[in-house]
Amino acid sequence: MYKVNDSLNSSFIAEMSKLIKNKLYIATFYITILVSLTFVSCTREEKKSDKLDSIGLLGLPVEDGTSVSSDGSNPGEVLPPIPPVVGAPAPPGQPLNAPILNHPQTHIDNSPVSEDPSGFHGNILIDHISFQLPVHNQTTITAYIGKRNMKLELDGTVVNATNFRTLTPQNPNGGAFWFNFKFHSDKKQKLILVARNEFGASSKEIDFSHNRNCIGAPLVPVTIGDCNQHCFEITNIAGQMEFKSKFKHGELTYIEFDFTGLSPKTAGHLLVSNNFSYIWDDPAHPPLQPGVTSVATGLNQEGKDNVCVLLQSNISMEDENGNFGSEFFHSLIRLE
Repeated sequence: MYKVNDSLNSSFIAEMSKLIKNKLYIATFYITILVSLTFVSCTREEKKSDKLDSIGLLGLPVEDGTSVSSDGSNPGEVLPPIPPVVGAPAPPGQPLNAPILNHPQTHIDNSPVSEDPSGFHGNILIDHISFQLPVHNQTTITAYIGKRNMKLELDGTVVNATNFRTLTPQNPNGGAFWFNFKFHSDKKQKLILVARNEFGASSKEIDFSHNRNCIGAPLVPVTIGDCNQHCFEITNIAGQMEFKSKFKHGELTYIEFDFTGLSPKTAGHLLVSNNFSYIWDDPAHPPLQPGVTSVATGLNQEGKDNVCVLLQSNISMEDENGNFGSEFFHSLIRLE
């Protein structure tokens, strides 16, 4: 009987020992997981904290180097409003001056053929960027390009930009940094350069363009052709351009007079369409009498962004003797 009890006691003790060991294993397992998760969480928080120290209001890195919002792969697409890019405070011992910009230099040329075989784009290089007083090396310098409607708001936000880049050069006073952008040729463009630190901000605005397909074309206002026969008259009064095609003729029983303005590169329409048509169908009244017939129009929205336009005047007609004729007159003109 005692042997049976001893056996039962031994079995009970063995089971209890095994149960305690299992609980220890489980406890150790959960403690290990808890420590691992805490370590990973701390590591992530450290990385997040390190990253936040080096980003501006846009969530873009502002450390030494270039931050690009639009790579220029689709130049001309308007970006959302861009808040001011703010750098870190001045490091100890560095200048405590606001960044007052001098006027930079710009250089405009064709995009490399290897990048632009169809010849649609130009490149602008902005360099010799300098300040009236030395600034510290956490000063941000941001260059924006866009159409002429791009604007720098009072709060530092830029609207209607198509591309921008930010630099925080290690040596901002040495001038050894620059910006380079690709943009559509034959389009009116604007550059806004903004320098900013905790002591203030300043900016420079430059209107520019790349005349690629209308080189040598006459600049408006201008009259092209002979207005005793067929001519174009382009006027610019207080920034409002009027385009007029004039045609001198004898008595006509029929005329179809179309006046258009196209992009010399894409053939897109740049003028508001206008034409004049006449058919003599009432013998009780005389046909169109000898004189000058003209068609006038203006730039459409796309045309207002263009540097040049190909004017075309196309006329079909019939005189009082039943003779048919045609006139076609065209010329490139430059808007700026």
